[in-house]
Amino acid sequence: MLNFYNFPEAARVTFSMLTVINAGFAALVLILHQYRFNRGLAYWLNSAAAFLALCQTVLNAALIAQVYQNISDGFIVASEYIIARYVVFAAVAAVFIVLLVKEKSLLPGIVTVASFLTLPFMETWTGRAFPAAFSAALAILLVSSIWLTVKIRRELLTSISSLSVKQAMDSLGAAVLFYGKDGHILMQNNKMQELMLKTAGHVFYNGKVYLETIVIPNSENTGTDNYLYRLQDSVWLFASSEIKAGRKTITRVTAADVTEQIKAAVMLKDKHNELKSRQQRLKAFVENIEETCRSEELLRVKTEIHDAQNQKLIPLLQYLRYGELPDSTSFDSLKSGILRGAYADGGMATTQAMLDIIVGQHENIGIKIHINGNLPPERDKALALVQILQEAAANSVKHGYANEVNALIMDNDGKYAMRVTDNGTRLVVNVKEGSGIAGMRRCAEALGGELYIDASPRFTLTVTIPRANEGEANE
Repeated sequence: MLNFYNFPEAARVTFSMLTVINAGFAALVLILHQYRFNRGLAYWLNSAAAFLALCQTVLNAALIAQVYQNISDGFIVASEYIIARYVVFAAVAAVFIVLLVKEKSLLPGIVTVASFLTLPFMETWTGRAFPAAFSAALAILLVSSIWLTVKIRRELLTSISSLSVKQAMDSLGAAVLFYGKDGHILMQNNKMQELMLKTAGHVFYNGKVYLETIVIPNSENTGTDNYLYRLQDSVWLFASSEIKAGRKTITRVTAADVTEQIKAAVMLKDKHNELKSRQQRLKAFVENIEETCRSEELLRVKTEIHDAQNQKLIPLLQYLRYGELPDSTSFDSLKSGILRGAYADGGMATTQAMLDIIVGQHENIGIKIHINGNLPPERDKALALVQILQEAAANSVKHGYANEVNALIMDNDGKYAMRVTDNGTRLVVNVKEGSGIAGMRRCAEALGGELYIDASPRFTLTVTIPRANEGEANE
């Protein structure tokens, strides 16, 4: 190494850079070699060869560093690391011989040659040519390291290896780790490390400790070895299981992000509860409709019975009131119930004809009905006024002892109006609405109308019904 002291500064810097680069590639070869999948004897021999190559490059760097140190101190000394250089050479040679016999591999022989060129006795034997031999050793080690780096990397990319397995695990959406019986983590992907940082604030190197001290105490147990861990922004489902690897038992821990599934389950539950609530409301609504229909049907039947009773009893009441017996024609009309069928829907051609029959029937029993004005052209409104007039006339006879009924039909201010009065002698102070008045009111309100009763000074009934739109069909 004494000849290196005569080299220019640029040459010494070049040698220093080469030794550093050489050491970097040798270290990279050793690292990549650890990811190989096959762990047999050949694997360990090649690992030893890569390690010894790294040791050789470190020794070369140390020799150049010694030259720099001596120049800076201002004196020249003989090269050091004598024993270490011989020991490394012997180890490299031994590994080369074993690999040559087992795999017929010549690569360790190249490293052996490079180590041989840097031995201490080569300095004396080569003399001034030693820097050239040292440079050749550096070049051999650098080229072999670069070649091995490319070769091993290509092998890892095209075959199953621990690196390819690690890359496959990193590409998974789930977090995965494997640990041995003592908890030592054998392999884990980046997702699991990120999850450790989120759940504990630091990365664990013991999977059993992480599972038992962080995951299980802070999770919801959803089943055997299944745990639901809730973070602020996500939910993770942890699952652990034991697998056999030869004679060893390895524990596998996986964690999947189930945030969206939990949200969907909660939303589905809410929708189910909402649907159940709607079903209950719908059931109550249907029951109310049924009850309303039953009430309306009962009211309709009651009204029909009331109307039928009026048409039957009012004439009899009139005959009894004046002590007269009905003639055969009136009695037959009374008996057959013409009055009830006179205004049935579809029973007559026109509402005016219905009105005429009602007037005629009342005249047969001595009751005069005077009508001023015309019925509305719309059949439904005209029929409503006829029915109301018939009921009002019946009430006048039954409650007011009247024998004359006056009806004034008007068409003004966009409404049809009918005012009914009588010559009854019975003074009515308080009007109590029975089924008759209630039926007349419903008849008017069904068409958007209103019904008013005024008991003073004379009983007066007024009904108003809005007119139809221009496009509504006439009778």
